Amino acid sequence: MGGESVFSWQVWLASILVWVIVYFCVFKGVKLTSKIVWVTVPLPLVFVLIMVMNGFTLPGCDYGFRMYLKGYEKDQAPNIREKLSDAGMWSEACAQIFFSLGVCMGIMVSYASYNPRKAPIISNAFTVAGCNCSFSFIAGFAVFATVGYLNEINSPVSDTLSSSGLAFVAYPAAIDNMPGSNFWILMFTCTLFTLGIDTSFSIIEATCTVIEDTEIGKKISKWKLTLILCVVGAIGSTLFCFNWGFTFFDVVDHYLNVYLVLLMGILQAIACGWIHGLDDALATGAKASVWVLLGGYFGLLVPLAPLAYFAFPNDSWVAIPVFWAYFLVIAGISFAVSKLPFLTWYREVFFSGVRPIALKMMSLSVTPYSSI
Repeated sequence: MGGESVFSWQVWLASILVWVIVYFCVFKGVKLTSKIVWVTVPLPLVFVLIMVMNGFTLPGCDYGFRMYLKGYEKDQAPNIREKLSDAGMWSEACAQIFFSLGVCMGIMVSYASYNPRKAPIISNAFTVAGCNCSFSFIAGFAVFATVGYLNEINSPVSDTLSSSGLAFVAYPAAIDNMPGSNFWILMFTCTLFTLGIDTSFSIIEATCTVIEDTEIGKKISKWKLTLILCVVGAIGSTLFCFNWGFTFFDVVDHYLNVYLVLLMGILQAIACGWIHGLDDALATGAKASVWVLLGGYFGLLVPLAPLAYFAFPNDSWVAIPVFWAYFLVIAGISFAVSKLPFLTWYREVFFSGVRPIALKMMSLSVTPYSSI
């Protein structure tokens, strides 16, 4: 009986309720969403600040802070070289930044498309990234104060410190032992709910924006398209409503959010850098140079990344200098076969896509202040 699948109708009803809320947040477009975020964005910030202040009062919080700020484990200083050579740590860190910023998921691109054409894109990007990372840093004190508290009370889940286990196992276990636990669990639940709702309707809005730009999407009204996407999302969420749903969620979260998002980031960077300006680069007459650059880049990147991460996890850092040394050689060959002056090759081939994008962004950032 231990291996039997059990469906939790309570979890399923809660999931359906969330999707209904997401639908009503999005079905009228960004005009409604822009008003809702005035509640869902500052509210978790207030909750987190309250939890941080409470965290400083918990016994053992100093232990958690040493883990957070110094990387201590059981009050032992970390091996810096070993930590920095851990490929898993870097990939998890990148995935966290990508996910929290919404990078490579279409969210920022979709929302940015509603901005004025001459919006200062660089200052906006720095503002968003700075606010997001500052919030994450502050929230870390709330989390690791609780981790220290779990260690202080010798909780059996004190080692559950990664991924969803921290949010759904360790943190609730700590709250259950705090004075006024009902208040803190309500505070924690509201924080997770508002953060989750933000992410959910952002992804739906981004998907809607992409579909609406297609010929088929233009024929579907906003509310119908939103309804279809939310129904599909609700059906997919049903898989997580079984007794094995939490484990399945952890697997999906790890492999999709870490590996797939990082791969998307690499491909989007390549698309911006070379595919975007490919026609202009080919127009220079240096076709061989362009294909050497692209072929050489992918020729090593595709096999090197999985080899470094999976085959040699303890020495994966070696892949970084190997790749850059190899790529410098490829760039040199590309320049040699181009038969172009260096500056022309540098601008029109090597940075064929990045340079025009960078110049455009710089002009947008300068324009609003040109009249001052």
